[in-house]
Amino acid sequence: MTVCHRWILALALPVLAALAPPLAHANEPGESALQAEHLDVLLHKIEPHRLLLVGEIHGTRETPALIATLAQHMASSERLLMVGLEIPRDEQTRLQRFLDSAGTAEDRSQLLEGAFWQREYQDGRSSVAMLELIEALRSLALKTPIQVLAFDIKAEQQNDGAARDRLMAKRIRKALEAQPQARALILAGNFHTRIQDSAPWDPKHRFMGHYLIDLNPYSIEIMGITGSAWICTGPQVSDCKARDMPSNPMHAELELGDEVNERGHHGKWWLPTSSASPPARGS
Repeated sequence: MTVCHRWILALALPVLAALAPPLAHANEPGESALQAEHLDVLLHKIEPHRLLLVGEIHGTRETPALIATLAQHMASSERLLMVGLEIPRDEQTRLQRFLDSAGTAEDRSQLLEGAFWQREYQDGRSSVAMLELIEALRSLALKTPIQVLAFDIKAEQQNDGAARDRLMAKRIRKALEAQPQARALILAGNFHTRIQDSAPWDPKHRFMGHYLIDLNPYSIEIMGITGSAWICTGPQVSDCKARDMPSNPMHAELELGDEVNERGHHGKWWLPTSSASPPARGS
């Protein structure tokens, strides 16, 4: 296992590896009202920014659902919204075919035939929730200009973390240069979206977010503080499964700053809970 993997696991396991009784998906009226209030605050904060980077722990229902809601609010009939997903770029044609389709069961099946969705190593990025997000974007594109960008490198290239961050940023930058009036909403793992100038395991490592810093991005991390997530804690297929979160001292809150925080982002949105979203294949 690489030094990078050890750092990621060291940070993720205290939150995810221990077992605790899973909590029900939160949908209390008061909580929904608070989430709507937080959403309004975030939308106001990012208004001056062309680029919003959202970092997640892969494999939950909640963050992709929030991205769908953010896209709905950020979309405009007068300005293209580009939504970037951490999907290999060689899935772009298949993805676009689905976005241009009627969204039938057959259309969905054809999308899921892609290698990204069918791979054995299911790390949470090809989940049911991600499929639902893409369907929400397909529906939104019927009413307003939406472009969905698969910005990850090809699967066979994913063995160099530093190069991967650089190449993902390059693809996002190129897409924005081709659409100079567009706004962008980018969802990726919460290490890629860091804009700090180094990594804990390597002072020379640059994250995807840092390569985009000249575009004045706003970067926020969204994560449930209880519940579960479908994650991988190692390189083996057996390392990937739904894992419950243990109790921790974190509190549900929205904190938006102007400077980079201790986790490498401008802001953080800690949700009361999250729930694991399983792989979409076979769904």
